Amino acid sequence: MKLPILLGALLLSASPAVADDFVYLECETKSVDTTKDLKSNQITKREEATETTHHKVDLENSRTASAKKPEWEEVKIVDGVAVLDEEFTENGFNIKMKASWQIVPPGRITGDGSSSNDAISETFKLRGMCKA
Repeated sequence: MKLPILLGALLLSASPAVADDFVYLECETKSVDTTKDLKSNQITKREEATETTHHKVDLENSRTASAKKPEWEEVKIVDGVAVLDEEFTENGFNIKMKASWQIVPPGRITGDGSSSNDAISETFKLRGMCKA
């Protein structure tokens, strides 16, 4: 499922070590991904993961990049906080994502997502902290 990848890419985190108009971040996160079979109403998969990621934030141009995904991604950054609130359909799945993370000053990152079709439902939760 693409939901954790999409959410992770869009949640390029928070904490400022400023140099050359960029903020450099190290974020430690924990995520939980749960998949449920809607026909049997049973959870078919539950995965927990912890991860440390490194990011570069361009505050002036509202964009981020990470060590894993070095291409720039546009994000909405207001008063040092990046916010994501999206709903879309992709490959037959209805996807909803909400996230926020404190970039300046460094701080908390949170993200919640869900995706579903007629057969399965997947939820994704991400929590963590970022530092310079």
